[in-house]
Amino acid sequence: LSLLISLTILFTGNLYSQSEEAQEAQRTRRTPALSERVYTRLSEAQACAEGVTDPDTGEQLEPIDMDCAFRLLNEVRTMGNQGRLNSYEMAQLWNFYAFIYLGQDDYPAAIEAYENMLRVEPVEDLPLGMEMTTRYNLVQLYFAQDRYDDSLNMLDTWFNLEPNPGPDPYVLQAQLYYQLEDYNQGIVSIETALSIATEQGRDMQENWYRLLNVFHFELNNIPGVIDALNVLVNNWPKREYFVQLSAMYGQEGNDVNQLALYETAYEAGWLDRGTEQVQLAQLLLSADIPVKSARIMEVGLEDGTIESNMMNWRVLAQSWQLAQEDQKAIPAMIEAADLSEDGEIDIRLAQSYQNLARYDECVDAAETSIEKGDLRREDQAHMILGACLFELKEYSRARTAFQVAIEDERSESGARSWIDYVNMEEDRENQLQAALNR
Repeated sequence: LSLLISLTILFTGNLYSQSEEAQEAQRTRRTPALSERVYTRLSEAQACAEGVTDPDTGEQLEPIDMDCAFRLLNEVRTMGNQGRLNSYEMAQLWNFYAFIYLGQDDYPAAIEAYENMLRVEPVEDLPLGMEMTTRYNLVQLYFAQDRYDDSLNMLDTWFNLEPNPGPDPYVLQAQLYYQLEDYNQGIVSIETALSIATEQGRDMQENWYRLLNVFHFELNNIPGVIDALNVLVNNWPKREYFVQLSAMYGQEGNDVNQLALYETAYEAGWLDRGTEQVQLAQLLLSADIPVKSARIMEVGLEDGTIESNMMNWRVLAQSWQLAQEDQKAIPAMIEAADLSEDGEIDIRLAQSYQNLARYDECVDAAETSIEKGDLRREDQAHMILGACLFELKEYSRARTAFQVAIEDERSESGARSWIDYVNMEEDRENQLQAALNR
């Protein structure tokens, strides 16, 4: 949360736009005069503090002399200690001390100077605009020094002086509530700022909705996060907002919106992380769009965005399989199988070879899956092995594979039927061969 502090110099305007009501209240205050003697000393101190530059070239004609500035200010301060300054002159003196300290980034000293300025009695001798500017400066300086409670209290006092504030002070108030972890009050402040901006015809700011989003997120209010992110997505479309909003829809179980946002982000070139592209591919699989899932995985694996590991090759293979593209699935399954320690992917590879009538390769893959082991359904591996051996007319080996599968009750019935079929086919071929040999 950045701190934007405008340096208050002598006889300058306010840091914010005063409302007409505040300006009217200012006209009712009677301010003592600033004597020529004090004005001269303060003007000389300002010249020492700023130096003299050429307005055309920006060349420093006279150097900055802070010792000179402080010497002149201290002379005026001595006059004040002797009771020779009125309240307004004392206020201007402290105001200028604050200006000097701010220029030196000495925030604690600037705070003390502003606080001394507000201790001038009676404070009503100060122009209202000057008092309000000073209080607003203190709000921001306290913020910079992590004095959040002091900052919030001073801002409340400022609000009491400003009957018609704009949205920005409420945004600052929300930032203070964030630092104090009072997220509910932060939401109230931001929503007040948004309401005022609407009434005044002001443009909404991206950071306001970012802060509102953070408040709802900290409170685990997912609908509130979604509302804020929708505004950000529609008005300030960025990668982070699309990804965050997609994730929120995922938490809410809204798969349609989650996928739509992720697709939009991908097409905009914002999903530049491999993990995000894999997540999109998996979302497409869940939505029964396997071809697009496969193409995203292929591009990512080819250009190196997606890591070449077993799980990612497996997603690609699964995508092509669900698209009924076994031929395209095989290269991915080979990659995945080579990286896998168990035989699960090898058995899927065997199935694809079987579907393509590539029976020799089917047998090799099925045997590899059994050899690797750690299968959820080893019986199925033996069933596929037996079926492919049958197609190769290796009836004895096929029968052996089915006999192993019989030991699992889940495949017992199917395996027995296959054995009967193998025996019948083997007998038929033997009879045919015998007939041919006569």
